[in-house]
Amino acid sequence: MPSRKIVASELAHVLRQISHPDRIRLLLKLQSGEQTVNELGDILEISPTRVSQHLGVLRAVALVETTTHGQKRVYRLAQPELAVWLIEGIDFIAHRLSRATPADIEHAKQLWEAEAAEPVET
Repeated sequence: MPSRKIVASELAHVLRQISHPDRIRLLLKLQSGEQTVNELGDILEISPTRVSQHLGVLRAVALVETTTHGQKRVYRLAQPELAVWLIEGIDFIAHRLSRATPADIEHAKQLWEAEAAEPVET
């Protein structure tokens, strides 16, 4: 069926674009709201140049949007439910995390969910 092939191909393309640990961390951090490149870099301990490169990839597949507030450019998730999907996805890889206990995995999920609930200073 051509339509299934097209959808599968597009999904594979998007998954390839988010398949970098820093991009996943960026997406999860953006769940808590709009952030600038410098804010993201400071929080995630990634250089602003690398943050910009990763955000460019994510923008190209329409996962991240940008707006300008004065002289500041801020980034946000185009579809915030993506971060929820990524957090829930941890359950699918839990069996591969041999050094992590189920409690460790649950704790990591809770930390990401808690970050999403924190207000963002702009």
